[in-house]
Amino acid sequence: MLSIYKDISIWVALGHGFLAFFSPCVLPLIPAFLGILFTAKNKITKTIGFFVGFSFLFSAIGVFSGQVGSFFVKYGVVINYVLGIIIIAMGIFYIIGKQIVKESKINIWKFKGGGFLTGVLFGGAIGLVWIPCSSPILGSILTIAASSNALKGGILLFVYSLGISIPFLTIGIPVSKLISYSFGKPKWELILRIFGGIFLIILGILIIKGEMLV
Repeated sequence: MLSIYKDISIWVALGHGFLAFFSPCVLPLIPAFLGILFTAKNKITKTIGFFVGFSFLFSAIGVFSGQVGSFFVKYGVVINYVLGIIIIAMGIFYIIGKQIVKESKINIWKFKGGGFLTGVLFGGAIGLVWIPCSSPILGSILTIAASSNALKGGILLFVYSLGISIPFLTIGIPVSKLISYSFGKPKWELILRIFGGIFLIILGILIIKGEMLV
């Protein structure tokens, strides 16, 4: 019974998604993203398409990560140490602003207008933009996904995409404006990086100590 309460990987994935939403290099761009999404004539169908494309991209990445990682599950405790160390490293990278993946150069303005299909393509494109900006956070949740199997990996990354999509579609504009106007760019970027990095480091330590099953 205790192991059920310790296995909180779904909530961890959701937390990673919320943290990725606040990635400093993406947050100022959110009003433009929403402008492209909500100025379409078919707002509802395009928004649904956006969610499908965005979620599918990350879910597919999660399935692949879980499939690859399933080969190493048999190593048990050793994997916990490896996972923990990798996640701690991701936390340090996030604090110092180190991107693991090179930024994607995508012209998002070509997705203005349209309906469901355009929304799907736009969601995938935004996902590709988000990957390098939040690469330490994504690297952390992919490491956790790799400790399970393909199905759970896909579920974890779907939940991760929910953690980004929910605030993106609800409070994206006011949050990005509030942070920009209240703190000034250099200060709020540092605050977000420190907070997010500490979260990942603590998570890595808990996994190494066996206090959290993922």
